[in-house]
Amino acid sequence: MTIVEHDGLILRHATGADFPKIDEITILCYSAIQASYVAMLGEDCYQAVRHNPELTWQERKTGQVHRLHQEHPDWVWVLERDQELVGFVTFYLFPEQNYGHIDNNGVHPNYAGQGWGKFMYQHVLDYFRRQGLRFAHVDTGLDPAHIPARRAYEAAGFDRQVPIVEYWQDLSLHNPGSEPDNFN
Repeated sequence: MTIVEHDGLILRHATGADFPKIDEITILCYSAIQASYVAMLGEDCYQAVRHNPELTWQERKTGQVHRLHQEHPDWVWVLERDQELVGFVTFYLFPEQNYGHIDNNGVHPNYAGQGWGKFMYQHVLDYFRRQGLRFAHVDTGLDPAHIPARRAYEAAGFDRQVPIVEYWQDLSLHNPGSEPDNFN
C-alpha cells in the first residue's frame, strides 16, 4: 500500500519480497555503528555480553525488522525509486502511553544526505498524529557513527534530548580490595 509519492519516490508498506534489499540496507547502514559499539565496549566484553551469541550482529539486526514485520506488517515502510528500494523505516505504536517510537531505519548510502531519512520520519510522525498520538520517540547513539542519524532526527523536528552514558568495567583489571577505602 502506497503511503505517499514524492519527486519520483514512493513510500509504501513493505512486503516479504522487499527483505533481501532491506537486509542489505540494514547491514550497510549499521556496519559503522556496530564497529563503533564494539570499539567502545572492547571485543572481549562485546563477545561476552552480546545478545543471542549464536547469531552474527547482522542476523540479530535484520531479524529485528523481520520479526516486527511478521507481527505488525504495517509498521515497516520502504522507500523506493524506479522499483529500487533506497530506504526503510520501522516503528512501534504505544497508544496506551500516547506515543510512537521510530526504530530501525536506514537509507542506502547512494541516497544518503539527500533528506530521504527526514522525509520518511516526517511521514511516520504524520501517521502517529493521525493515530491520535501526542508524543514521538527515537533513540540513537552519541558516537560519531550516529551523527547522520542525529542530524536527520533533528531535521524532522525531534527537539528534546535525554543523553545517557552506558558504563562497563572489566572486573579482571580492577581489584577493589587493593584500592584505599575512602568511605569512612
